[in-house]
Amino acid sequence: MFSSETKLKASSIIIWSEPLEPDEVIYLIRIVLALAVGFVSGTLPIYWIYSVLLGIGVYGLSIPLVMALYSGSTFLSRRAAVTSGMAAYAFIWLMVWVLFYNLSV
Repeated sequence: MFSSETKLKASSIIIWSEPLEPDEVIYLIRIVLALAVGFVSGTLPIYWIYSVLLGIGVYGLSIPLVMALYSGSTFLSRRAAVTSGMAAYAFIWLMVWVLFYNLSV
């Protein structure tokens, strides 16, 4: 029914077969930060303006982190460090914030 080659492919799990591109690393960093900040914003009883400032501040701190990771790279300009992953960060942060805020109320 199935060849041994098909069974081998189906049973082997490959997480990453090649190194990640710089854009992918930046997106992953910002997604993890957005999840963490959204959780903190949604679960702590703080005013919404402080949650917004926290989200903007953590995003602002991620810019020097990204610049430090790719300081010698020709890929990364200041503009790319600021804008790569911005929409993903904002969307995930807001969705996680709303989710945990509604679960904690």
